[in-house]
Amino acid sequence: DPKPLLKGDTTSNGMIDFAGSGVVHMVGGWSGLVGAIIIGPRKNRFDADGRVVPTSGHNTTMMALGTIILWFGWYGFNCGSTLALSGGAGNVAGKVAVTTTIAAATACLMATLISRMLGGTYDISVSLNGILAGLVGITANCSVVNPWHAFFIGLVAAWVYYGASRLLLRLRVDDPLDAFAIHGACGAWGLLATGIFCTDANVQYAAYPNVNDACERGEQFGVQFIGMIAIAVWSSVLSGLTFFVINVTMGLRVSDQVENEGLDKSEHGMQAYSADMFGASGVGFNGGNKIAPNTENKLAAPPAIEPVGVPPNTIEVGS
Repeated sequence: DPKPLLKGDTTSNGMIDFAGSGVVHMVGGWSGLVGAIIIGPRKNRFDADGRVVPTSGHNTTMMALGTIILWFGWYGFNCGSTLALSGGAGNVAGKVAVTTTIAAATACLMATLISRMLGGTYDISVSLNGILAGLVGITANCSVVNPWHAFFIGLVAAWVYYGASRLLLRLRVDDPLDAFAIHGACGAWGLLATGIFCTDANVQYAAYPNVNDACERGEQFGVQFIGMIAIAVWSSVLSGLTFFVINVTMGLRVSDQVENEGLDKSEHGMQAYSADMFGASGVGFNGGNKIAPNTENKLAAPPAIEPVGVPPNTIEVGS
């Protein structure tokens, strides 16, 4: 029998986290935050005054491809969480696909506008992260909200992601992939959004066992809030203990030499990125450090080829 969190009877639902905004994404995001704090920022990520040193991604095309693959896979993640197709579960899976799509698309557009309004440019990386933010935000509630609710969930998710990302930079916490902003912060938003936007009719449609009015009464929001706090504390404490033990025994951070050379060289025996990939200036980033223009290992120009004399054709046409 289900054991609801607050009342202990069928007038409550317990925490609703349909596909894992909390138990999947929050756990990873908050654990990653603790790891980032313990290991510290990359070299030269912040200057002596604490200002952020801008860094650029290596390949925007691959970033977009990875995001598209994730978005496509999310339908298996969210829709597949119905765990069945018979008995009306297929209809629930179809609805989940709709809400998932709306939230992701809305968050992408909102993040793009935010980057323009607050950053001055249409930053593709922010747009792509906005997609993931919307997906994380809708994951807990995709089966218990209406499609128009998904629009606002994605809208807010974009702001949550952007705000959390900038907050960490102000606190000098280096989160290279914005793992906390996307998964930790937006995962928490997904749990809270469930309590804000869920309807009792949708909860029953999604085949949750208890028949009640917990959403209408506002109790569901309280349950979601308590669940969010529990996941954040549990993830932070256990991951903190784990990272602390590793740090004082084996060590978490590589040496300065390895960081300067880049982990591609130490782990795989080769450099994955050349300074010449970053344009005529030859200035890029490797391991958080600027790379000087390549002036020593450029290929020598090929030798000039002497023209070869060709004797005139002495064969008559038709012979």
